[in-house]
Amino acid sequence: MEEDCTRKNPIDGIRGAYGNRDMTKLAKLTPLRLSPATYLMNRRFVPVILLGMLFAMIGHSAAAPLVENETLKLPSGRFAKILSVSKIEYSKGVMALMVRYQTTLSLDERKAISQEVDDVWKFAEKDVEHYGYNEAIISTNETPKGVFITASRMVNFIYEQGADGKWTRLNRADFMAAQ
Repeated sequence: MEEDCTRKNPIDGIRGAYGNRDMTKLAKLTPLRLSPATYLMNRRFVPVILLGMLFAMIGHSAAAPLVENETLKLPSGRFAKILSVSKIEYSKGVMALMVRYQTTLSLDERKAISQEVDDVWKFAEKDVEHYGYNEAIISTNETPKGVFITASRMVNFIYEQGADGKWTRLNRADFMAAQ
């Protein structure tokens, strides 16, 4: 009988006990068995964890409060730089949240400013409700003009929460009549 030369050297470990052809058969016939924990991690757990982390990041970024010097990208594609967010008391002890932001528009562009203020309000509304206020002021400020002496104009827009919980923006005549 002819002997396989690989079986003569027992130092090679498993290769010494089996020839190359036998090793190939063993690899094909013996399925790799995972423990239940490893199977669960590879098949179900990891994708669920990754999706959970993704949703947590999205949810956290949407609920982040407005902060000073933050630049918001508005739905219109414009940018608004938050100058300040503060709690103020105005007219007869009414507490409100005031959000001041800088616009690149001219205040003479009334329709565009009105739309931009409503876009900024969408970001500020969460903060106002978080602090429990029923009123808010969004103050739009033009970009300062001038080199040595700078000047800029600003306009305030007041939002008020009704008894039904819906927010409305007061127009100037309504606000002046309430004073």
